[in-house]
Amino acid sequence: MCSVTGVLIIKPENYEKIEKKLIQILKRAEDRGRDSFGVIVIEKDGSVRKVKALGRPSTQEEKLYGILDENSKVIIANNRAEPTTEYVRQKTEEDIQPFEGERYIVTHNGIIANDLELEKKYNVIRRTKIDSAVVPPILDKYWNGEIEQLKKILNDIKGSFAFIIGDKKRPNRIYIAQNFKPVYMMYDRELGAIFFTSLDDYFDASAFDSVTKLDPYSIVEVNDNLEIRKIQLLDKKIKKVLVIASGGLDSTVAATYLLRQGYEITLLHFNYHHKAEEREREAVKKIAEYLQVPLIEIDTDLFKIIGHTTLLKGGGEIVKDRLGEEGAEFAHEWVPARNLIFYSVALALAEAYGYDAIASGINLEEAGAYPDNEMEFVRLFAKLSPYATGPNKKVEVMMPVGNLVKHEIVKLGVEIGAPLHLTWSCYEGGQKHCGKCGPCYMRKMAFRINGLNDPVEYEN
Repeated sequence: MCSVTGVLIIKPENYEKIEKKLIQILKRAEDRGRDSFGVIVIEKDGSVRKVKALGRPSTQEEKLYGILDENSKVIIANNRAEPTTEYVRQKTEEDIQPFEGERYIVTHNGIIANDLELEKKYNVIRRTKIDSAVVPPILDKYWNGEIEQLKKILNDIKGSFAFIIGDKKRPNRIYIAQNFKPVYMMYDRELGAIFFTSLDDYFDASAFDSVTKLDPYSIVEVNDNLEIRKIQLLDKKIKKVLVIASGGLDSTVAATYLLRQGYEITLLHFNYHHKAEEREREAVKKIAEYLQVPLIEIDTDLFKIIGHTTLLKGGGEIVKDRLGEEGAEFAHEWVPARNLIFYSVALALAEAYGYDAIASGINLEEAGAYPDNEMEFVRLFAKLSPYATGPNKKVEVMMPVGNLVKHEIVKLGVEIGAPLHLTWSCYEGGQKHCGKCGPCYMRKMAFRINGLNDPVEYEN
């Protein structure tokens, strides 16, 4: 593939320092492309200067010196790794990115699988067999520079892409369009330049530099007044949600809340040979029936293989010191990577069966003890989602009770009519809640704080 790079120059008087930083970025970007490199600079008057060569920039650094001057405004660059499907034995300058049209200059990371169809549909001619070369003539012919219109064109592309685009008619701005191919942005205030490239490592940024990962499936326009416009490529509204449900308080309130908000929900439950498996399974079935929603059950032996947790049958004793307070304050019953595995399976099912989002009962209370209940876990998984699903199949990740503690979850559950009486919270699988494990302690205290009677029975 490639690494794409772009620069929007705010302070042209710093062009020499900006040039040095650009060269360093291109040298670091060789790990994503060593077959060729190219740089095209747009001047204030719309004229261009360019350097293109086979091989690495690190071995031909001298070719890049002097490419900028005090009139330089936009830089579009590329480090290319030649895909097997686009091998060209005798390469010319026409085969090296960036590609230049009459108005637009484009650098592309990814593969356009329908380049031949696009050439016919838009009635354009490219100068090389390289797929990316079809884009500039299409933009020249059909794009007026507004990002809303660019979105319509990009919707016709089948494949993967991160484009950085320069406009000769308006050299005071730069465009970035991407589906799941990454682009990072860094604003260097001292140099007065905004840099873009495929990986943040290439910036060699300090702790005080402003580095941002641009959202996948988005188009971004940045001008030299430091104004940013952004639109999403996917206009998907969330309707169907797959809710990971244990049969406990948190996931039941989360599911009920989403249902009351008008979402179509399906419960997803995992049977993984844990001590409370039968009781949780019984509970989640009753909850699904009460809410009148579908239930998907998954039986797995995976955690028997992983082991190393007392939560499983035969895994050892549950911690019950200090009437359960000890278990509420520390993750004694930690199951290795459980929520990550559950989330990954949920994501796969959501993609395969057309759910718009996944959700769970992850909350602020249990984040104090369990790393995979931390809100940051959900946020980072949400950022991972576009890179773990197929093209244009982005699945959102929701946390309806993520900012609530246990007594707030109980309060919300009562207010929205969640079937709290059907839930099972205990780590044990007895006829009644044991009343001494961490979840039992938190549950009892949550109802007590709200001045409510807990509708479930306890052994003690």
